[in-house]
Amino acid sequence: MSGYGSIYIEKGPGGFGGPLVVTPTEKRNKVMYILGEVDKPPCLDRIVELSGMTPVDGYETTVPEEEIALAIVDCGGTLRCGIYPKKRIPTINIMPVGAAGPLANFIVPDIYASAVGPDQIREATPQEVRDIEETRLEKDGAKGSGSGGDSKKGKGLFGKLLGK
Repeated sequence: MSGYGSIYIEKGPGGFGGPLVVTPTEKRNKVMYILGEVDKPPCLDRIVELSGMTPVDGYETTVPEEEIALAIVDCGGTLRCGIYPKKRIPTINIMPVGAAGPLANFIVPDIYASAVGPDQIREATPQEVRDIEETRLEKDGAKGSGSGGDSKKGKGLFGKLLGK
């Protein structure tokens, strides 16, 4: 048995999305934070304490996407808030921002919550884990695996960030 615990995350005051349940695994056990305004998100210690995930400062280092269980951003609605939801990685924004910016169509309640602080994070119950995971699997399966016919695949920084 691993030393990981499932966490329940809800949107904060004036926030959007959620609730989210994040369950780290032996392979997917990192919480990546990419912040422009602060060094460390206020909710990080609570997440690490309850989940056992390893924190990773995304500006200092990187890890393979398949190791990221949760992403934390502080984005006012431009690019950062949509990068990880586009890849279906659960994302919390410490700012109260909804579906905005060029990736707004990927910022959906089952994978994103905003205005999140320490008070919006707690241990998840077994029933919450089952319910939210079933919903996510249904939505992921309905989206299919096709990526469309975009012939202009980005190879630069934004292409990599956007998963092209």
